[in-house]
Amino acid sequence: MKHVLLAIDRGAPSWEATRLAVHLAPKLNAAVTVLSLLVPETRKRDAEEPGRREFEVVRELVDDVVKDLVMGGVKANGEVRGCKRREVAGEILATAARLGADLILMGSRARGELTGLLLGSVSHEVAMSALCPVVIVPAGTMTKPTPRRIVLVINGEGDPERPVAATSELARALKASVEVVCVGHTLGDTVELAESPSAADPDQAAVARAVASLKEADVEVRSRMIDNRRGLAPEIAREVMATGADMIVLGTRTLGWEGGDVSAGAAEALIHRTRRPVVIAPSRRR
Repeated sequence: MKHVLLAIDRGAPSWEATRLAVHLAPKLNAAVTVLSLLVPETRKRDAEEPGRREFEVVRELVDDVVKDLVMGGVKANGEVRGCKRREVAGEILATAARLGADLILMGSRARGELTGLLLGSVSHEVAMSALCPVVIVPAGTMTKPTPRRIVLVINGEGDPERPVAATSELARALKASVEVVCVGHTLGDTVELAESPSAADPDQAAVARAVASLKEADVEVRSRMIDNRRGLAPEIAREVMATGADMIVLGTRTLGWEGGDVSAGAAEALIHRTRRPVVIAPSRRR
């Protein structure tokens, strides 16, 4: 992860995302591009002067964030551009592609479990289509400046290579430990992963492969199989709160986002319940 795109506006979630970027970028030894998009609120002809003032305010905000990053030893620059409201996610994705960004970092208002599903959000549009991992930082987040515990959520469906790779790189840069969690499909007691998982159980096999990859990368790791009593988001949230995890990583396949099936509600609910940064990684290269 050598280039981070930090997408911000003047809302509180952006300040939380910026706070994380200021601490994360130096540890990744990554350059940062700070992007803010101006969305016109009116089409009136006399809106030119207010628009100009708005640009100056946003430009000053971006410059301040760039200065904070540079003071932390990060190579950083800023961009401010205008676009229509419906084009915001597309502009962020296009900028990430142009820059060859390895990570997109942005805030989310975490409005609740139903609004994300019904209305969608820019953060989920970006996470759905991005070619690189996307870190969504909620408003009122309980983000630590340097996360030390990461929960990686996987299952036996799809290819977890990219979520595992993202977790490995973040864990090594942050010197964080990892818990690999799989929320199963049946009810029953929570059990620890067996030493020799059955090849017939794709979930256990996927967890075992993830653990092996992380150990090979010299990451401190443990694993846990959890039965699905309450649903994906509630079970992960309970584990995160119980273990004191600071960050969550999961793949788009885990969310049901492959093939254009957008299940925004799961990630929105998870962010809403945990108030932790959630890293959404494409399950495979698109």
